[in-house]
Amino acid sequence: MRHTAKAFTLVEILIVVIILAILAGVAIPQIGGVTEVSRETNLKENLSKIRAQIQVYRNQHDAFPDGDEFADQMTKYTNFEREVADTGDQDYRYGPYLEQMPPNPVTKDATIRTASGADQHFPPGDADGGWWYNEVTGAFYADLTDDHEDDLGNPYNRF
Repeated sequence: MRHTAKAFTLVEILIVVIILAILAGVAIPQIGGVTEVSRETNLKENLSKIRAQIQVYRNQHDAFPDGDEFADQMTKYTNFEREVADTGDQDYRYGPYLEQMPPNPVTKDATIRTASGADQHFPPGDADGGWWYNEVTGAFYADLTDDHEDDLGNPYNRF
């Protein structure tokens, strides 16, 4: 009696490899799109939270944060005169409004470019950076060039 070993033939293995390649060809572009969508969603969430906290700051201090001290005034304790302290007490009882200044999810940059003109409504769109803040109007946007867009062609720096 002859015993034959049970094994896959070369043709069966090739068919499995081809099927896996087809599945990978379909799935990998979908995963790449998810990364872009999550980055866009994260950008929108960061903008929403920061803008809300800017309004809380304005309500408590009767003014918007200073452009040069924006990150400190948003992440540390402040008094009504907008002076900053690392710890809170009866004088420095406002804030912190943000735990930390989040980086822009598109560029991973947390720097803040400041504008001080009431007529400046949006970032100029000439450089990729972190954030853009107008200390007169309280406008806060992603500091990106106009080529960063969503699927509908809306630039990220106008979100």
